[in-house]
Amino acid sequence: MLRAAAPPSFGALFESSPIGMAVVGLDGEWARVNPAIAGMLGYTPDELLARTRTSVIHPEDFDNDAAQAADLLAGRIDSYRTHKRYRRRDGGLTHCLLTVTMLRDDDGAPAHFLAQLVDVTATLAAQQAHERSEEQFRTAFDGSPIGLLIADEHGRFRRANPAAAELTGRPVDELIGLTHREITDPADIEASARARLALLRGAADVQYDNRLRHADGRISWTRVSLSLIPGPDGRRWRLVQLQDITAERDAALAAEREVQRLRATLAVQRDVTAAAADRDAALRVVAARAVGLFEDADGATVELVQGDDLVYAATAGTLAAAKDARVPVAGSLSGQVLTTGAPAYCSDTATDQRVDRAACERHGIGSMMIAPLHAENRVIGCLKVSSARTGAFDAPEVQQLALLADSLGSALQHADDAARNAALLVERTHALALLEASETRFRMTFDNSPLGLGLISLSDGVPGRYLQANPALSAITGYEPEELLRMTYAEIVHPDDRDATPGRSVVRYLHKDGHEVWVSSRTAEVRDETGRPLYLVSQAEDVTAQRAAEAQLRRQARLLELIPAAVIVRDRDGTIRWWNAGAEQLYGWPLSAVAGKSIHRLLSTVFPEECSEQDALDGLVRSGHWDGQLEHLTAAGRVVTVLSRQVLHLPADQVLEINTDVTAARAAEQALAESEQRFRAQFTHSAAGQAVYGLDGSLVSVNPAYAAMLGHTVEHLVGRHDRDFVHPDDLLESRRHRADLFTGERDAYTQEGRLRHADGHWVDVSATFSVVRESGGRPKHLIGVITDVSARRAAEADRDRAAAALAERNTELEAADRLKLDIIGMLGHEIGNPLSSIRGYAEVLADGTSPAMRDRAVEAIARQAGRLDDIVREVLAMVSIDAGSLTAVRQEIGMRDQISQALVAMDLEGLPVLGDDQSALCNPGHLQQILANLLSNAAKYGGGATSITVGRDGSRVSVGVADNGPGVPAEFRHRLFERLARAERDATSVRGTGLGLYIVRGLARANEGDIRYTPNPDGGSLFVLDLEAAQA
Repeated sequence: MLRAAAPPSFGALFESSPIGMAVVGLDGEWARVNPAIAGMLGYTPDELLARTRTSVIHPEDFDNDAAQAADLLAGRIDSYRTHKRYRRRDGGLTHCLLTVTMLRDDDGAPAHFLAQLVDVTATLAAQQAHERSEEQFRTAFDGSPIGLLIADEHGRFRRANPAAAELTGRPVDELIGLTHREITDPADIEASARARLALLRGAADVQYDNRLRHADGRISWTRVSLSLIPGPDGRRWRLVQLQDITAERDAALAAEREVQRLRATLAVQRDVTAAAADRDAALRVVAARAVGLFEDADGATVELVQGDDLVYAATAGTLAAAKDARVPVAGSLSGQVLTTGAPAYCSDTATDQRVDRAACERHGIGSMMIAPLHAENRVIGCLKVSSARTGAFDAPEVQQLALLADSLGSALQHADDAARNAALLVERTHALALLEASETRFRMTFDNSPLGLGLISLSDGVPGRYLQANPALSAITGYEPEELLRMTYAEIVHPDDRDATPGRSVVRYLHKDGHEVWVSSRTAEVRDETGRPLYLVSQAEDVTAQRAAEAQLRRQARLLELIPAAVIVRDRDGTIRWWNAGAEQLYGWPLSAVAGKSIHRLLSTVFPEECSEQDALDGLVRSGHWDGQLEHLTAAGRVVTVLSRQVLHLPADQVLEINTDVTAARAAEQALAESEQRFRAQFTHSAAGQAVYGLDGSLVSVNPAYAAMLGHTVEHLVGRHDRDFVHPDDLLESRRHRADLFTGERDAYTQEGRLRHADGHWVDVSATFSVVRESGGRPKHLIGVITDVSARRAAEADRDRAAAALAERNTELEAADRLKLDIIGMLGHEIGNPLSSIRGYAEVLADGTSPAMRDRAVEAIARQAGRLDDIVREVLAMVSIDAGSLTAVRQEIGMRDQISQALVAMDLEGLPVLGDDQSALCNPGHLQQILANLLSNAAKYGGGATSITVGRDGSRVSVGVADNGPGVPAEFRHRLFERLARAERDATSVRGTGLGLYIVRGLARANEGDIRYTPNPDGGSLFVLDLEAAQA
């Protein structure tokens, strides 16, 4: 009879129990099974009893509890638990938690085993799903290019990604525990508070722009998006998204600043050009205007080379009192600019090693920029602009200063050759002194070096013989220096090491007393000016003691390998130097993969709430050891809790860390739910587009931001292939990057490309992709974070257009300058003759003369004054046309009446006027000036007009002026209506300014008409004025 440790109703409970139960004989075979266990495995009780236990238990799990069963049978334990896998009737596996107790007979002797099985397959699946979800959330969160923060109900940050750390200028662990107040500029705190209040009052999502204050004090503009996400225990937490918009805000401002800078520079250039005839005046103009040209500048000086010094030839602002001061070329930033011929910038004279600190402190210079002054092909000095404030200038201002310096340099092309020759002599003398000092330093270094040094001959006569040897080499080899000079390198090197690779190697030297000395040897070849080898410089360092210490460390390392716990040797800053097999088993990383990496970054170390990384380090330094619990992330993505014991080894300044795995099981279902909520909230509410891709490129899931970016709904995108949206030119590069993810060569990649919008246009995007892998490391999904960069691209295009416009305006200014010179030359010639004539006749009148001569003189003076008046009127008309200020108030006028007035004014009443009268829209004064110029040109170049013809073609009225002259030369016709243009044929024989036809065309176009030239079919020229006809 059996004496079971159960109540008399055991049989009823056994059969009706929802838990699988079985009575197993001491031989390990079924004796009795209940319906629950049979149903769990897909059998009836009788079918299950007919099968052996080995046929339903997974082979790897059959004997995994043999030792525990033996202890139970011997009475050493009352029961035990273990996990086993059972094979169901359909071939699938059921994971069970097995609890085994002993059934004894009336005498207390073991009779049977009672096995109770609980199906935990679903629990294990939930745990695996939780791990995958955690990996997806962590990959999307940490890999996002947008700064992401999770804040609790009190506003304190509980989690931050690397992008947020970079954006705020603080490490991730430093952000944890902060609130928005610690990272927001004080001026924006109130606006930030209003946004959070709107979120708490029910707004779905809140977005606003504010300024973030970096840890180093810098300010950056950021677009902040807030949304509520579920937190632990039903609390409402916030997802904070940060997107840097500093470049977007600055792009528009940068273009405007560049326009203003170029205009200001051009103005100064004009002033310098105007003062170029006076060398000292040009210097003073540049110095004075440079202070006002740059916003933060308070001083400026023009430095000219005089011997070894730079002399302050012109000064302004805070440097005005330093006139004629001298700054040495050597040891100063200005001297470097002279040497390189390139501009230079110093943001802080107190820390910059290139500057003459004493001179800067004496003149109150906190920061400065310097540009070289070029004269022909050499540098004659520098233009320096300074500020008492550090960091006062930027790169565009340095380029602006270089432009200004080029303008000044073109005005200072006459340099003092004698001064340059004297400076060259001083420079050569200085170079010889430096060479002599260098030789002295080499001899002192050679003789006093703690390393063995020797010069080895490369000549054919005595190859390998020592030419010189220092005392340190004598100490290493045991030979006196005089003895070494009679020996060759091969005589002191071990025979097995004589073929060692030249350069750097570890070899054995033979000591004079016979023992071997390990040395680290380096050799370098010295050649003469022609490249011929002269000798070898050999350096030897005794490393015998070091090699012995390394051997001792290797023996100790083999002992540490036997410890089952994770044993880690690292530097104080966390750099891993070595770890044992226990660490490799715990964390999943081989030593070759982790050596040289930071342990806290590699394992994502989480310290206890009451202790930070710095606290642990302080404890190590203070007491020499630290103990506590840490959370680490393994290579497989599993978070483990370890009991860490750390000891600081001071002689080596290294930490010995021993970590024991004490991870406790967590509720898989609760962890899965919380992780899924966090991932879904971040995914759904992210301001950046996010998508989960299958390995074939199909869209598994997308968030609303991505759908809105492409003008689709989420439902429309899911299931579509990425080739439906990606620009064909970007597909090949995308496939190549994804291959790198699959092979593990890269963890993530970022690519800029184009996606097709629903309305057909292309959207410029920046996309970051990373891979999610299964527990075995096989790729499972791709996660993409996509950001619309169209605005940034547009800003860049606007900037380029602004630069092109500035270049075009500069060209126009240069053309205007050339025009000014042409006008001055023309006026000098055309005004000179009438003035000379007026002056001559004025002298005749002054001397007194006959009435007839007086009348002729007065007539000539009036005629020449009229000529001058015509020239002035033509120039003023040209200026009005060029300035765009010429306007016309048109009215309806009759052509024949206007032509008659013009003929009377020109004394040409008899000139034939052909064609019927027509009415046109034109300013009468403008028409009279046009006709006068055409008739005057015909008189000067064509022997006089022969006829005027009036005609009409539809809505246009034409007036043609013909002559029988030689006509316009063919090679000159394309320039006929340009200003100041005259044919070479007539330039010396006919007086004129070259402005008449240019003014005619300007007046015609002001009245919405035009003028054209055609050769006269009867010989000569025909100029045709085209005007708009008046309405009938």
